[in-house]
Amino acid sequence: MRRLVIGLGSNLGDRAATLAAACDQVARADGLALVARSSLWETSPVGGPPQPDYLNAAALLVGALAPRVVLERLLAVEAALGRVRSVRDAPRTIDLDLLWIDGEVVSEPDLLVPHPRLGERAFALAPLLEVAPDARDPRTGEPLAACLAALGLAGVRRVGPFV
Repeated sequence: MRRLVIGLGSNLGDRAATLAAACDQVARADGLALVARSSLWETSPVGGPPQPDYLNAAALLVGALAPRVVLERLLAVEAALGRVRSVRDAPRTIDLDLLWIDGEVVSEPDLLVPHPRLGERAFALAPLLEVAPDARDPRTGEPLAACLAALGLAGVRRVGPFV
């Protein structure tokens, strides 16, 4: 059993309800157990066409599933919740990312863990650190809290609980 954190984001429709539904569906997967949810964080979109602000959150899970199986589960939940992939960085009903696995690095053509831009994204780090405050970059051993301290929270605001 190992800890892993998924990032959740939505900027279309009832964002909070979509995040809750996604988290619940991921946690129902055999081989995964939900341990904690972060607060909800609101952020402006990064890149892409003009679009509404995002709600972001993170979920800490434990399980023994292979990272590839976790990714497949995340993609299935996105599809079930109406995710349509069109233009890169386009608005979306739901976005699920495997952000971090405790002590593991995964380097496959379509699966990189930790998420390749995690250290540049306060909107992902802030919720991740709420559920895994001791998280470290498995490549360097650096505390992810140091990355967030260097980035700051400009443009990222906690808006309430994730229920």
